[in-house]
Amino acid sequence: MSTGPNVVALSGWARGPFEPLADVFARLVAAQGGGAALSVYRDGEPLVDLVAGEYGTGSLQLLFSVSKAVSAVAAGMAEAEGSLDLDEPLAAFWPALDRPSTRAITTRMVLSHRSGLASLDRELSLEELLAGEAEHAVEQQEPYWEPGTAHGYHAFTFSPLLNGVFRRVLGRDVGDYLADRIAAPLGLDLWIGTPEEERGRVERIRYAEPRRTPAQAAWLAASPIPPGSTGRLAARMDLFNAPAVLGARWPSTSGVGDARSLGRLFAAVLAEVDGVRLLDEAALRRLVAVRSDGVDRVLGTITRFGSGVQLPFPQFAQLSAASFGHEAAGGSAVVVDPEAGISIGFTTNVHPALTGAAPAFLALLPAIRHCLDVEA
Repeated sequence: MSTGPNVVALSGWARGPFEPLADVFARLVAAQGGGAALSVYRDGEPLVDLVAGEYGTGSLQLLFSVSKAVSAVAAGMAEAEGSLDLDEPLAAFWPALDRPSTRAITTRMVLSHRSGLASLDRELSLEELLAGEAEHAVEQQEPYWEPGTAHGYHAFTFSPLLNGVFRRVLGRDVGDYLADRIAAPLGLDLWIGTPEEERGRVERIRYAEPRRTPAQAAWLAASPIPPGSTGRLAARMDLFNAPAVLGARWPSTSGVGDARSLGRLFAAVLAEVDGVRLLDEAALRRLVAVRSDGVDRVLGTITRFGSGVQLPFPQFAQLSAASFGHEAAGGSAVVVDPEAGISIGFTTNVHPALTGAAPAFLALLPAIRHCLDVEA
């Protein structure tokens, strides 16, 4: 006797205008396979907390480049408290970069992908990357364009550059700043450099067969800029499931957390969450001011950046023209909309065929907009 189709594994809750998202989310996770989690905060309050598919309620995920948006908040906080000047040349405190081709580079150029140090000519092994050799390599790298005159995605060099700034100016790396100033006050399960005892909770990444669009293939075939260091390694090994990568302190790539923590962190960027607000209004304006807009010299498509966050562009249109956030190669994403008071965190263990936010997440965004419109 047939018992009918299997029921999608779903747990958690969705409240108020977002109640219909539970069924939409279940449908999308069933379609993509694997597992996923969704968190939505509004005006500092959690309204959606869902997990589905292979995920458990305690599942963590490697966040890939969502780590960049988390690191951008840390940099914005350091700027707001006066301990880091994002517009000061790195050469003022980093002697190896005090040379003609790199002397003008600032931290804000790194955050907005304008430094010219978008990749490395030198190919590094995983062991070298884990040992911090990328910092020495980036010190010797010549910029691919005059710093400040164009932008191109710093897929991995974002890590040694930003960590190098934090250590030289603040005396600690981005992961330590995140742990002390953001994760601890807000009670987040979020790390850049995940403790060994937490790594067993991280869901293993499932890879779809890689694909490129015709435009991507044509651009990359002609580009003089090589792929990022981790991108080159990932083509030959199961890099991002390696336990050592979960413990790596790469603010570009190796953040680990859950959707709940992402939603809560970015809620605290917009408003107080249990008495904690991370950025004031002036700091928020600096974070989201347009710093880069146009054809990306690395990706070959139109991209837009503030100081470390992505602003809406065709591939990642987000919720509205006022939104900001970041998508990640592995499918996870965060989207924040100050006008709506909304922060959205999404994680998944299904790496899409085309790197970037999971199709399941992109399909959730109009459903979230609909819920907001119906309430209005």
